[in-house]
Amino acid sequence: MPANLSLHQEHRNEQDALRPDCPASISLAAPRRRPGLGARFLAWLTPGKQSRPRRPTTRHTGESTGKPTRSADDPENNDLGMARRLISQDRYGFVLLKQAMGQIADEDARAAWQALNTQMALVPAGSVPLMLCDGSFAAADLEGFYLDRCAVTNRQFQRFVLSGAYDDLQIWPTEVWPSVARFTDLSGRPGPRDWENGKFPAGKAEHPVVGVCWYEAVAYARWVGKRLPTAAEWQKAGGWPEQLSGGMCNRYPWGNMFEPARTNLSASGVGQTTPVREYPSGATPNGIYQMTGNVWEWLDDPLETIPCQRGEYFQSWKPLRRIIGGAFNTYFPSEATCQFVTGQGELDRRENIGFRCALTLGHLRPLP
Repeated sequence: MPANLSLHQEHRNEQDALRPDCPASISLAAPRRRPGLGARFLAWLTPGKQSRPRRPTTRHTGESTGKPTRSADDPENNDLGMARRLISQDRYGFVLLKQAMGQIADEDARAAWQALNTQMALVPAGSVPLMLCDGSFAAADLEGFYLDRCAVTNRQFQRFVLSGAYDDLQIWPTEVWPSVARFTDLSGRPGPRDWENGKFPAGKAEHPVVGVCWYEAVAYARWVGKRLPTAAEWQKAGGWPEQLSGGMCNRYPWGNMFEPARTNLSASGVGQTTPVREYPSGATPNGIYQMTGNVWEWLDDPLETIPCQRGEYFQSWKPLRRIIGGAFNTYFPSEATCQFVTGQGELDRRENIGFRCALTLGHLRPLP
């Protein structure tokens, strides 16, 4: 871990902004950095914070609405600059928080919504027959949520690495702090396992990032203002249950029959990852790509057991998290369904595991 371990309170998502396991302040001998962009944005939105004085000359009246708007030329209008920078970094989740209403210019809110709708798909509220870890089913009622259309790419994850996020312990769960120093690439620099000198493999900018453990996925999700999806959300998004036809989930995003041409599994013969927007014929009805194949993906849920035969039981020797979807080297198509139960150690950094992020619809402001 580099010597400068400043713990600026940056990049929390809407659910984790007030996490009790993230101390409000931690004193270390190392000098503190200037708080990062996400930290300054969230601090500015904190209830009870003294309002920033505004000069009358920097507020204008919109021709169509008659409402005052902020000028982009105002040198003190730092919130406007923060919003635009967050959007440019795919961190629009912060800008769209309900608590930001009235503080963010309408044009920036519209830009954030446009970015969200380009990169994420809405999954409507409803019930889903959830397969539990033990193989049984239980009905789960879900509120509406957004899910990334694609797995997080190497290009997107590089922004996270270059921001110094591996040194920002505030976005990492406290129990993993002693291990963060081991999350390095081939050259010993912070980053995914198969990178080198802080760079992803040539020609793979749009491939899913792999070689990251569950904690790295969680930290990235917090950094962009999102979270990891749950197993119930994955089954609803990938299985697409229709209440008028019985409410059961499909096995695959396109239906119940496996079709190798729609996905990157072992049967497809590719043998490695592909760009995240390939196999459009295997996407969900609302345009979510590769929920089957290419890479396994981390879920938020712990794996406490697996389906067992009578007289058998499952006991793990280390904490596990669920993974789902299958990968380019998954041989059995039955393991790549939306309901398959399996997992991986939380600290494992495999070449065939990536992730994508989610946002809860109810936490977002409406479109202006």
